[in-house]
Amino acid sequence: MLSVEILKRLYPSANQANVEIFAAQCGSLFESFGISATRNRLHFFLAQLGHESGGLKVREENMNYSAERLRVVWPSRFPTIASTSGFAHNPEALANKVYGGRMGNDRPGDGWKYRGRGYIQITGKDGYRNVGDGAGLDLVADPGLAIDPRHCLKIACAFWKWKKINPICDRGDFVAVTKRINGGTVGMQDRFEWLERVQSIVDVPVSGTTDAHELALPIVRLKAIQVKLKDLGLYEGSIDGIFGKNSRAGLKIFQADNGLPKTGRITRETLDKLGV
Repeated sequence: MLSVEILKRLYPSANQANVEIFAAQCGSLFESFGISATRNRLHFFLAQLGHESGGLKVREENMNYSAERLRVVWPSRFPTIASTSGFAHNPEALANKVYGGRMGNDRPGDGWKYRGRGYIQITGKDGYRNVGDGAGLDLVADPGLAIDPRHCLKIACAFWKWKKINPICDRGDFVAVTKRINGGTVGMQDRFEWLERVQSIVDVPVSGTTDAHELALPIVRLKAIQVKLKDLGLYEGSIDGIFGKNSRAGLKIFQADNGLPKTGRITRETLDKLGV
């Protein structure tokens, strides 16, 4: 589905062997997990993967923090410099402190054993169990499988399915996808930059329709519609080519004002009226 050449343009710093594994697996995996079914699903997945893995370079959480950094990342756990004693530059002790006793980690050493791993990092025994079940791998018994390039993409797809992210993609809500992945909006600017990169490099066939009543359009046309809606005062969001609920709300108003069926979908009649 995605060639080695395209993937190298997308993730230029990635290891060549890992890119080749990704290219060989992605077609069947994306189809099996429904990720290639729509443009948003595929683009959002690749963009989030780019951020989470540093462009397929990072497959394991770095727990080697300075005392000062510990206080920034976990301020409630390390309120003073003195409280960081024994944990700064001590990855195993740190993981057991911050992850122990939660996320299914119920035994001594589980925090370190089930630290963040994978292209989209899974953390905690519960996460390893659920993602492993989806990927057909016993990640609880062998958590190291999560950093094996032969399994990383399948595990990321299984994580995506476990978190039920495809329906959020279908709403066009990239921010909500980010929240579903990490519980907040950490690195949002970098994630949007990855999305723009993906949009410019990864072409998704646009022939046919996205559903029974909507035209499938390239990103540049979707952005043009957003610009037009913004000029008309009907849309206040970013010009990002993500046709989500805010874009559709503006389009519904435009359709109603112009005597068109108020669907929020991009139809030929709507495009003609918009003049884009």
